[in-house]
Amino acid sequence: MLRWLETWRRWRQSARLRRCAQHRLDELFFVHRELLAAGRLEPHHRSRISILEIDSGPDGSVERILFGIIRHPRPHPLAPRGDEVLELLDYFPDQRRLSMAGSRNLTRRGKS
Repeated sequence: MLRWLETWRRWRQSARLRRCAQHRLDELFFVHRELLAAGRLEPHHRSRISILEIDSGPDGSVERILFGIIRHPRPHPLAPRGDEVLELLDYFPDQRRLSMAGSRNLTRRGKS
């Protein structure tokens, strides 16, 4: 019985942290719009992002959110294929800083 209770508490804590991260991302997209330019994002992109990692501080607050968005960049005239690219972005809500963490071409990765 004690093991079940501990598992439930961990689940509740992670759910609370995820809700808090969702609220912090809402602030980023709808209040701190000036930061979106660093990630080439627009407010309408909010519905397309996925949270991948959440780092919390000792007090349980959200310190870092790693999220991703799948983009379909325009084809280049020399390589006219439509690739899917996963872009990873780091958001530090307390510092109000958004930075590019990396990207992966999902189309090319699937062909190898």
